[in-house]
Amino acid sequence: MKLATIEAMWETEPAPAAFNVVAWPDMERRENLFAVEVPYGMGLIATRSLTGEIPGINELVDESKDRIRQGALAWQAMQQIRENPRDVDPDVRETFLQNQHTLGYAYLLLPFTDDPVNATNEQIDDAAWSAVPNVWPMFYAFRIMVACGFFFIVLTAVFFYYTSAMKLEHVRQNRRWLLHIAVWSIPLPWIASEMGWFVAEYGRQPWIIEGMLPTSAAVSSLSVTEVLLTLSGFVALYSALLVIEIALMLKYIKKGPDDGTWPDQGRTVAAAGAVPVAAE
Repeated sequence: MKLATIEAMWETEPAPAAFNVVAWPDMERRENLFAVEVPYGMGLIATRSLTGEIPGINELVDESKDRIRQGALAWQAMQQIRENPRDVDPDVRETFLQNQHTLGYAYLLLPFTDDPVNATNEQIDDAAWSAVPNVWPMFYAFRIMVACGFFFIVLTAVFFYYTSAMKLEHVRQNRRWLLHIAVWSIPLPWIASEMGWFVAEYGRQPWIIEGMLPTSAAVSSLSVTEVLLTLSGFVALYSALLVIEIALMLKYIKKGPDDGTWPDQGRTVAAAGAVPVAAE
């Protein structure tokens, strides 16, 4: 599902799938309003073949619906086992064992119904679509990350050339715009890293453990007050450490560089740049 949302692939395409360079996904219509495609691109990147198929979002949602129905059977059997764990009906145990691998999908129903066993088709449909991350943030976050990566390669190659050719002075005098680009590029590694984390963490929603434990069933039992107190404590602690660190930095900046005197030995470096010799 993460790959399908990253590529805004709503339908399963014949192999090899095209790569969407730019697109505008519409979650309500469940389609792309427009897309610029590279034929065969996604198939080659994802499967490294011309025959590997990549399932689309709609097909994956249909599979989720089937797993949710199976999971509801496992949920029902689990409740019956909990009610009478010492005398479990063999048929109930067998039902649980056959469907336990889909039990996590039954938890997807809990935000929509308190009774997963008797969930309606509409509730199952809503639960299945809740397993689809919002497509357009995934689509563009991934492309921003990749674009930054290619930009780093080009920028590094350019400055490697000028450095190897001993032409940095030429850059300073005649290619100052390159220096401006380099300076303005300083935040890009952080942006690329954050986009990567966004794709990794948002893209796995709604799962804490894929196919086993949804986020909605794994939330903390702490109260809002407890969370705020803990967060406030961390903020206060690290703010104090920040103030101390800045104060120490300013202190030693004002103190300036060492004048060459070794207070503990009373020895002064005779010449600038000389290495002081310990007293015998």
